[in-house]
Amino acid sequence: MNDKTLLGIAILTLVVASASLTQTFLLTATVGDQNRHINQLASQLGDLAGLVSSLMPSTSSATTQSNNVVYLDVVPDFGGSTYDAFVLASTLGSNTPNASSTTSVAPNNNITLAHGVPVKFVINNLDTAVLQNFTSQVSVPFTLYNNTDSGQVALQYAQGETISNMAISHTFTIPDLQVSIPIPVDTMVVFTYTFTTPGVYAYVCTTPCGPGMGLAGYMLGYLIVT
Repeated sequence: MNDKTLLGIAILTLVVASASLTQTFLLTATVGDQNRHINQLASQLGDLAGLVSSLMPSTSSATTQSNNVVYLDVVPDFGGSTYDAFVLASTLGSNTPNASSTTSVAPNNNITLAHGVPVKFVINNLDTAVLQNFTSQVSVPFTLYNNTDSGQVALQYAQGETISNMAISHTFTIPDLQVSIPIPVDTMVVFTYTFTTPGVYAYVCTTPCGPGMGLAGYMLGYLIVT
């Protein structure tokens, strides 16, 4: 069995595992169980992600962020009704994404980054649906920009600060690293993170948000840290 076959099997297994855990999460009624499910997701994906990393060819199709800034849009119904997606802003060109932006092929939202270098994430949420109330301690400091008639209002959250019942539509979560950033409706979230160890890290939305929640290319992508 060659490397390409092994890589295909590993990625397929990752998707199946994450989809299975997604269904488990959707059946969870309390916000207090979020951390337990994130840890379960991390343990299930960790070994398989390492296999993908070992088999990943040197020339990846993932987008490389040479300027250490990652721009992501959260686009509702990108792949059809309830198939929300993390979409790299650079792939959208001058098009304005909205609920009518549909595609039959999952977008490539994998990102290649260098370890040991601070990376700034700018996540623009275009979703207007409130899907969950978020209660947790802040794992990574972040700034939330709310659109108002008078401009952008910046709200800063410090590491260790407790957030209670924040109305959100999605999260940006890296289970292996215990990073979970809440994404409220119609906002921009900005944070900086330094990856200390090379590897392949899944990033997901842990808010129940439809069938796109556990699908690669939609609300699941991979950070390939070199």
